[in-house]
Amino acid sequence: MPKVAYRAIRGRRKFAKAPEVEKLMGAFLDDTVKPHFIKCFERVVVNWDHKPEFKARKHYSADDLRIDVYPAGQHKDKWIWVSGGTRGGYKIPKGGSGYLAFQTGYKPKTKPPGKFGGPGTYTGPWVRGVMQVTHPGIEPRNFEKVIADDEKQWYSKQVENAWRRILRAI
Repeated sequence: MPKVAYRAIRGRRKFAKAPEVEKLMGAFLDDTVKPHFIKCFERVVVNWDHKPEFKARKHYSADDLRIDVYPAGQHKDKWIWVSGGTRGGYKIPKGGSGYLAFQTGYKPKTKPPGKFGGPGTYTGPWVRGVMQVTHPGIEPRNFEKVIADDEKQWYSKQVENAWRRILRAI
């Protein structure tokens, strides 16, 4: 399952583990960082018909301060397929009977590498009466990497400011 880990690098020093510091940093991660990154992921799927939900998990230890964002809910597979890509060559439908009908000339809502926000349109003619087609596969969009690259500076700045506030408060 694809996920993104944001990690603050603070040299070779260890993170403080005092209970009060841990409580304040945990509150900062829960109240500020998690909602921000969940919104970043939700922006990608804002115009999807079958939107996955996103959840975030914090990891805080003496060596590590990290937020993992991951797809959840009924449509998480859609995110995994589009972001990670799929191989081509499999048949649709895999079994069953009946004829397929589909429109050609599809322009997706997203494009590699992780560009999103388009309407997703069909421009070609309809094909009807076909029993089976071979899927061409999905080129990976790597949304996680794009979001991580875009938000790296914001995250580093927020964590550094949080450390300053916490150290002043204790």
